[in-house]
Amino acid sequence: MDNLKFIDNHTHGAFGINFNYGNYDEIKTVLKKLYRLNIKGICPTLVGESNENIQKQLSIFEKIKNEQLKTPNNETFIIGIHLEGSFLSKEKSGIQDKNVFKTPTITNFKELVGKYEKIIKIVTIAPENDIDLIDYLNQNNIITQAGHSVGKTLKNCKGTTHHFNAMNPIHHRNPSIALEGLINDNIYCEIIADLIHTNIDIIKLILKTKPKDKILLISDSLPIAHFDNEIIFCNKKIYPNGKDENNTLAGSIKTLDEICHNLIKQNVLTKKDIKKMAFENQIKYLNLTDSEIDILNS
Repeated sequence: MDNLKFIDNHTHGAFGINFNYGNYDEIKTVLKKLYRLNIKGICPTLVGESNENIQKQLSIFEKIKNEQLKTPNNETFIIGIHLEGSFLSKEKSGIQDKNVFKTPTITNFKELVGKYEKIIKIVTIAPENDIDLIDYLNQNNIITQAGHSVGKTLKNCKGTTHHFNAMNPIHHRNPSIALEGLINDNIYCEIIADLIHTNIDIIKLILKTKPKDKILLISDSLPIAHFDNEIIFCNKKIYPNGKDENNTLAGSIKTLDEICHNLIKQNVLTKKDIKKMAFENQIKYLNLTDSEIDILNS
């Protein structure tokens, strides 16, 4: 399994470092440690925050990516940012602070990211609240994902964010994005396959329903991954089990390599499956350039 490589589209940090607050040196440290785990590329994922703080973090990630494109180092490559905050449903806020959520409009998006729009790769949106943002993002080659939503349709989204989590469950009489995501073969589905956010039987259901080239294994890792202490995340205390004081499950406490190796050990997926769902599918989905692919394959 040593030659398996991974791309994580959805990670909030690790080793005690939160991508929403980490400085340049801290983020570089995380990238070097992730690289040693064969996580070749990531989309650092930012939760809802003030416009000022989001732009501060975007500037750091943009600087690092520009450096990596010029001189690839032994560190995980920054593919682009995944914004998983601001445009979510207050009814499915999960661990996030619903007070910072905004209506999905072009104006609100531009005010949020400022001059750093080019570093944005994925935006999670509650499609039922969308005004004009989804079409704008699609037209500008930014991937739209439905998540943290009570919506009944995916609208024009290209994927789902941590499928089944923070969305209405499948009901035999009611439409939902959970159902549409499973039966629409054009939709990519993020799966937190840590066997906590999705158990083995749900993963088997997904495998029977979705084409294998439309499944994206992610970690949704918290800064608490590889860190044996409490952390503050979304202004809440998160314990080593990945839950807050109200027992709300936040992200995963594992990095993507751990999740994938465990799936093989549990005979849920084969090594060939992992190669496709944790690396090859991501390259296609993220529409990477030849130079970016070369870095990831190095």
